[in-house]
Amino acid sequence: MSDGRSDTSELALPVRPVDFRAGAARRFDVLSAYDGMIIESVSDVDFHTLAATFKAGLRAAEKLQSTRVVQERLRTWARRIAVRREQLVRIISVETGKPIRFARVEVDAALAVLGSYCECPSIQLQREWTPAQAAYSILNWCDPVLATVTEAATVLSSGRALVIKPSSRAPLASLALAAYWKEGDDLDALLCVVPSTDAVGMLRASLMTPRVTEVRFRGSRDVGTFVSRACQEAAVPVTVSPGERLPLVLYSLADVGAQCDVILNLAFLQPLLSSAERVSCLYVHDYLADVLIPMLLEKVSQLRIGDPLNDETDIGPVIDDVAVALVTEQIEDALSTGASLGGGQVEPDGRRMQPMILDKAQPFMRVCVEEREGPLLPIIRFSAPSELPATTCLTIHSVISTDMHGYADQAITRCQGAH
Repeated sequence: MSDGRSDTSELALPVRPVDFRAGAARRFDVLSAYDGMIIESVSDVDFHTLAATFKAGLRAAEKLQSTRVVQERLRTWARRIAVRREQLVRIISVETGKPIRFARVEVDAALAVLGSYCECPSIQLQREWTPAQAAYSILNWCDPVLATVTEAATVLSSGRALVIKPSSRAPLASLALAAYWKEGDDLDALLCVVPSTDAVGMLRASLMTPRVTEVRFRGSRDVGTFVSRACQEAAVPVTVSPGERLPLVLYSLADVGAQCDVILNLAFLQPLLSSAERVSCLYVHDYLADVLIPMLLEKVSQLRIGDPLNDETDIGPVIDDVAVALVTEQIEDALSTGASLGGGQVEPDGRRMQPMILDKAQPFMRVCVEEREGPLLPIIRFSAPSELPATTCLTIHSVISTDMHGYADQAITRCQGAH
């Protein structure tokens, strides 16, 4: 299952017929975000293969007496990831369009999370009366290495098997990590990555598989709602981690240059798209707007757009043509209802889009309420506190940059809570 607009259309489709004749094999192409060229062709897993994968994982989990051997394997996995760090970084950049220096941050954050789980004490597993279990995890395309490692560490450290369905838009990083996990022994089957374009069919198959005791989802709110509803109907526990965005509110012109830098980093230069400090829109008081916006536009104009594999690139391409269409539609919707565009152009250069500031946006506009997959910041002007949203908001002073140590701290907290 993928993230964003393509999920909605995919989920509306019926499960498509599949040719299961002997030797029939489906594959799909993974395209470069930068130029749309085919990077690789990968197996398009069907639900028969998924069922067999769960069986193998459960057999491996049944042999575990404690999580000690799993944690030893996690340590080995971490060493292999570290050795292949640059290979993973390039995969992230090519398939998602994330600038390569941001991809390095993602891999480092993933290693920090993995390291924290490796330090957790092992637990004994009472297999005499507790059967082995498995979890099914659905990932979106954002931060594929961090998401895969976090899911694997969380589930495997509890003595369960894990099957991951990565986004069909960006499955290669997850597949590479699964390859690094394998050593040719029984533990190999504990972690499996199953790319597929049949999102609904795979979800249904997992819900019908005995001893799959949890479905985990990382992605957009709309798709998370669909997954939650399906799991509730099947009486299977579900853990949903939606990609949330929060409005950022600016009250003061004190040190406006520094504040512009913070806004720029939050809106356009986030290394981790799953970060809790992602911005949905910027609320600016009327008396500040005419000073702040020109300065912000000037800074935005200096951002470098281009090849994500270039160390100097600030803004890489959006992930695919669906993302281009979504951002274009959101901008056109806003312009038709009173917003104005600065610092960019509606017409993209292929999948490369100039970072844009959308002034005089309104909270009801699509660009403020839907997922965004392009370099765009809506600005909402307000004149009184009563016009601010009643939900949680970020302020410049409340924003704390999250680095890889922050992710490690979160992982330690989760791990301690499990014991």
